[in-house]
Amino acid sequence: MTIENDRVERPGRMVRVALSAVALSAGVAAARYWLDRVQHSRLFKPDHFPNGIWNPGAFGLPAQDLWFSTEDGMRLHGWWVPHPRARGTVLYCHGSTGSIAHRIGIFRELWGLEVDFFAFDYRGYGRSTGQPTEEGLYLDVRAAHDHLTRDLGCRAEEILLLGHSLGGAVAIDCALDRKVAGLVAQSTFTHIRDAARALFPTLPIHLAARRQFRSIDKVAELEIPKLFIHGESDETVPLELGKRLFESASEPKDFYLVRRGGHNDLHLYGGRRYLRRLSRFRDRCLSQQGPGY
Repeated sequence: MTIENDRVERPGRMVRVALSAVALSAGVAAARYWLDRVQHSRLFKPDHFPNGIWNPGAFGLPAQDLWFSTEDGMRLHGWWVPHPRARGTVLYCHGSTGSIAHRIGIFRELWGLEVDFFAFDYRGYGRSTGQPTEEGLYLDVRAAHDHLTRDLGCRAEEILLLGHSLGGAVAIDCALDRKVAGLVAQSTFTHIRDAARALFPTLPIHLAARRQFRSIDKVAELEIPKLFIHGESDETVPLELGKRLFESASEPKDFYLVRRGGHNDLHLYGGRRYLRRLSRFRDRCLSQQGPGY
């Protein structure tokens, strides 16, 4: 009887152990899914057409609507703003919120650089199709670069990547994969986890690892001229992260601190000095003087 009872009870224990393992696995998966959704909603905050200012001509910018496609079939929208005295081309990567229709102010400032200018919306932003993901944004900026060189006839040696915040991480990744004259990373973080800890210290964001944006590892590989710009009072990406990103970068590089500047107002607090620094950086990149600039 004892042996028979043991044979009957043993499968029951095995089933209970198996069910417990399944339940634990399901619980971990559910937690990861929830955290991933939280991270996604915190990171990507797109706005869609028609919200925003979709008539840049009203502000003196001769913008042209352009449409182009990514290698995975997304249809993206952007503004091409040619300058009559252009010296070089700026490819602009915006941050995680809104769309290009919310950035007319900075576009007007960049018009003063006397460059051809191309700003586009990532997948899921503005008038672009799809949903944003880290890998998707990398595909988007590469497609934008290819559109400039292949369809608009821009020389890669005259393209400057300018990325703000999350757009800085996007621009940094593009610089590893496409030829450009230089890179401007403005208000940009080291790694998404560092930025998340600064913004949401109580959120266990380290458990949701699908989005990394590990710029701190990538900047060391870039040999092109790099300008890092950060606001002294940045309320979104702490100045410490911007400095760490700069320190991790290889030469040639420079750092421009905007006194009293926050996260989205560097062109306002920097004023003419901000524009002069960008103009000087453009000239150094296009002069092809090499790493000793």
